[in-house]
Amino acid sequence: MILRCNQGCKLSDGTTDGSLNIETNEVVCNTCGNNIQGISEFAKISMKNIGDIKRVNKKKAFVFPCKTCDKNVETEITAGKVIGKGCKDGKCLINITEFMIKMIQENQASDFEGNKIDAEQK
Repeated sequence: MILRCNQGCKLSDGTTDGSLNIETNEVVCNTCGNNIQGISEFAKISMKNIGDIKRVNKKKAFVFPCKTCDKNVETEITAGKVIGKGCKDGKCLINITEFMIKMIQENQASDFEGNKIDAEQK
């Protein structure tokens, strides 16, 4: 929806495209990312009804339940063992198939290659 951005926004020329963040019920500027003030409830309901919404929670890949800490954790392979990302002690108990382990390894390898290429370009 075309809206007027907040006064003083340096990225917008006055009007901007905005979308409704359905989790916070605030309208977010698609140019600068800030919440736009002064939007009526009617406008917010209209945006929701026409589907002009911004989904904030994006699902991450390779998230599995850890039986040790009883949480869903994003996984990685360290020293040949599947552990939760950010796990300090490495005592995660994650029950996944060999195929998923291979997929995690391939994903980590491609991320490593991508970071290596980015570093070489700088």
